[in-house]
Amino acid sequence: MSARELYEKLEVKERFSKWWNRNISYGFVEKTDYFGVYQKVQGNQYGGTQEIVDYAVTIDTAKEICMIQRSEIGRTIRQYFIEAEKRFREKQTLEYKQARQKSIATRNTFTDTLKSHGYNNQYEYINTTRAMKKPFGITAKKDNMTKAEIMKITAAEYLAEAMLTTENGYHEVNPVCIEASEAVQNAIKKLQTTSENFPKFKQGQRAVYNEAQVTARI
Repeated sequence: MSARELYEKLEVKERFSKWWNRNISYGFVEKTDYFGVYQKVQGNQYGGTQEIVDYAVTIDTAKEICMIQRSEIGRTIRQYFIEAEKRFREKQTLEYKQARQKSIATRNTFTDTLKSHGYNNQYEYINTTRAMKKPFGITAKKDNMTKAEIMKITAAEYLAEAMLTTENGYHEVNPVCIEASEAVQNAIKKLQTTSENFPKFKQGQRAVYNEAQVTARI
């Protein structure tokens, strides 16, 4: 959050620089709690601009600054941050659960396909997962994967299942798993999707899957 924006919302009367220096004297650390940034603003009525210094503050820092103000508006804004953070965590938890549920359903279908290709034990199933994780650089087990990692593996399993059930068919499963993961990874790059903002399955993952199908030629 912008320190200047917070300053305005708190309706502080003293000059920004004095207010800011007083607040950071409470022990806030630069490049940890806040970061210096510069922005251009209109300097005069003739359209000139000037550069002013601002600070990007973390949410935790913003909450502490609000508490330091010891004012009603400070308490109100701090509570707003707390509630917003709570809603964000709840949303992240819900989206993670949805991704995990989708992953389990896809894996069950994929396992049935593996069985039709002669894979019948846990060791072979684990090997297919390892093969799929490699192109993504994923090392964590599914229970410890991020939402983005789970969604990548889900897309790869979904694609591999389709590849294994085509008319021509595949008999070597692991190469198909690797090919599916590579196709998904290439599709993600092509769609300029990073692991941090990987889209929800119902919205963006279908686009990734469609692009991966083209890459895998199915």
